[in-house]
Amino acid sequence: MEANKTFLVITAIVNKQHIAEVPEYLGSVMQIFGQNGGKPVGRYKTVNALIGEDSPEMMAVIEFDSPKAIENMVNGEDFNALAEQRSRVFTKLNMIISQIM
Repeated sequence: MEANKTFLVITAIVNKQHIAEVPEYLGSVMQIFGQNGGKPVGRYKTVNALIGEDSPEMMAVIEFDSPKAIENMVNGEDFNALAEQRSRVFTKLNMIISQIM
């Protein structure tokens, strides 16, 4: 991997009361990622949390060209149009911009 690659790392805990909305939300948000140059690296589910509290149930890693591309997307109209659904679907959501050390 190249040292300048930028990744959006997402961790989430699903709100069980709205679990039926998860597939629709994920489909919409993955489309927005793609429209903004995001390339999926992987989507993961927790099998067993060994150490720590409030471990995420779902994780995703999406590659982007730069931190600015991610920031522009998150501040954009399409992503923000999902804010209400996002707040229903997840009880905890973390989105972290990272690069290779």
